[in-house]
Amino acid sequence: MIIDARTRPPYKSLDQVLAPPPGARPPVKPSPLRGGYDPNEAMPSMVQKSLDLYLKEMDEAGINKGVLVTRRAAHRLMSNEDVAELRDKYPERFPAALAGIDVNQDILESLQQVEHYIKNMGFKGINMDPGWCSPPRYVDDKRIYPIYAKCAELGCVVYVSVSLMQGPDISYADPARIQRVANDFPTLKIVVVHAAFPFNNEMLGVMIANAALGNIWALTDFFISIPGFAGYQDWVDAANNYMGDRMIWAASYPVRPLKLAVEQIKALPFTPDALERLLWKNVADLLGIEIS
Repeated sequence: MIIDARTRPPYKSLDQVLAPPPGARPPVKPSPLRGGYDPNEAMPSMVQKSLDLYLKEMDEAGINKGVLVTRRAAHRLMSNEDVAELRDKYPERFPAALAGIDVNQDILESLQQVEHYIKNMGFKGINMDPGWCSPPRYVDDKRIYPIYAKCAELGCVVYVSVSLMQGPDISYADPARIQRVANDFPTLKIVVVHAAFPFNNEMLGVMIANAALGNIWALTDFFISIPGFAGYQDWVDAANNYMGDRMIWAASYPVRPLKLAVEQIKALPFTPDALERLLWKNVADLLGIEIS
């Protein structure tokens, strides 16, 4: 069993997930995040924007289910309604979804949206990308606190993207900011997308310090499975020894091909029990995904 805890298949507005900023300067060289594969061969679903090919790639990778996650930040505006529609068309494939919230919109509108998406549309939680909003915000920005409070009240999960990519500089990846939110909202279920890379030890330190609260999960992905990236062994050791119940995994399509992502995470020296928890058990427990 494998559950991809964060995916955005090529379906309607979901293709805006990685839309470049208007007027963005062309890259000088390819990103290391996209190294080691030819998109035309490894991800024809992305190149051709084909949902049918994506489902085929899921099967070839051995991924049984996926968690759909909406992004709404600046110009990257996916539709929560499109995500709900895709979830409802393929309930066995996509048993859970998280609604995207733009933290810079009117706060009362945000709170109404959170309540609507959780209570009326069956979303399991919300997703925020504060560092990619315009203007960018840190995860502990007090403007976001009413959203955290509403999610804690509703008992839903919050995905927050935190890494060297989410924000204009690396300070937006500081795990201390996650710790402040976790301490201020001890009943809030927080999933740190990208596990605050490259601050691997600091993120693990926060999780150790907050273990008694048990309200932080690290979503690990290509930052630990791309060969040679720093810090992967720290996460493997954590999963094998002391943090195995608070780590989940995502292929992070469309940045990485599904099959390659599965092969690379399985190549790391996890114990069988730790790998099972990482690849499906923890996220199934967190989001209430029933496994028949």
